[in-house]
Amino acid sequence: MHKTTLKEKSTHGTPLFPLHIYSKVREREYHVDFHWHEELEFIFVEDGVMDITINSETRHVTKGQFIFINSGDLHKVTSKGPSIHHAIVFHPQILNFDYPDISQSSIINPISKGFLRFPSTAEIDGNLKKYLANNLITIIEINKAESDLSALRIKIVLLEIILELYENQLFGELQTSVKEKQENIKKVITYIQDNYDKKILLEDLASLLSMNKNYFSKYFHTAIGKTPITYINEYRCQKAAELLKSSDLKVLDISFIVGFENFSYFIRKFKEHKRYSPAQYRKKFYIEEYAK
Repeated sequence: MHKTTLKEKSTHGTPLFPLHIYSKVREREYHVDFHWHEELEFIFVEDGVMDITINSETRHVTKGQFIFINSGDLHKVTSKGPSIHHAIVFHPQILNFDYPDISQSSIINPISKGFLRFPSTAEIDGNLKKYLANNLITIIEINKAESDLSALRIKIVLLEIILELYENQLFGELQTSVKEKQENIKKVITYIQDNYDKKILLEDLASLLSMNKNYFSKYFHTAIGKTPITYINEYRCQKAAELLKSSDLKVLDISFIVGFENFSYFIRKFKEHKRYSPAQYRKKFYIEEYAK
């Protein structure tokens, strides 16, 4: 099987202005599994509810709310119902000043290199949160206008966001232990995504990090918020859902293709993760997929 990497390969924006806003309107569910990128990502939810997992923390981001995703963070974005969200993805180097003044050396450079991290929204009070949300809306509107001055205007608003967060002492410092755990979990999840269609033993995953299986299970659960087995089952069910929507393969065949050895166990786990049996899921989403 072709080896995958969790690092996103997409180029965001242009070489002259590496920023892009992805606006996603979904009538049904939305799912992007764990991945990471060097760019910063600010997600603003215009409507609906998004479940956004960053490393081990899952937050329900509702209409009018936002979340910051730092460079290198493993993150997953899902929604079980209708939703509209905008992902502002940009390389932190666009914040850099050519002249190395004190703000460049003490604030912008540490942000650009990932040493200063944007905070969790739980740390931000109501008034500041509203101010920041309005700034994100402004960036989205500026981007839609496609003016020759859009890049400058967006950069100014980004710097205003940074100024407010810095004045309120909300930036955190990257801890070496956090970085090491991120790299370890990326290695494990990459292995799972490369081998989900085969038998995966807990011992195989633990050996990737030179751990015993009991310690590894606790380590993984702390980092991701779920056990390795739960994550494997969820990933296999997601792959099964994609096949149910895009093919006419038999449900039994799909269960084996995505790595389940027991058909009744597959049915139970699929219903647990997707709220429908595989047959119900296909009936609900297969027709809609090809009616577009």
